[in-house]
Amino acid sequence: MATETLVFTTLTNASTSTKFGSSTTGYALAICTIINNGDNAITIANGNDSFSTSISLASGQGITFEAEDVGTTLPELQITTGSGTCSVSVAHN
Repeated sequence: MATETLVFTTLTNASTSTKFGSSTTGYALAICTIINNGDNAITIANGNDSFSTSISLASGQGITFEAEDVGTTLPELQITTGSGTCSVSVAHN
């Protein structure tokens, strides 16, 4: 039986991009929750299209991505923090 681990990460550096997925964690993600606790909007981009499509999360907003089926995984995600005060919480498997 496989063991699942929940990992929490906090991003605090303004105007930086951080990727989440196999390139940084060493394994593909099945679930990822992102909460923007900072003062400015952040963007989340999808690696399936070379990070050209993104969504924005305003201060106080959060989103959860889940793989569609058992055995499938999420694409690489890239979070770009805004300028100014920045606090982004990320929880993933």
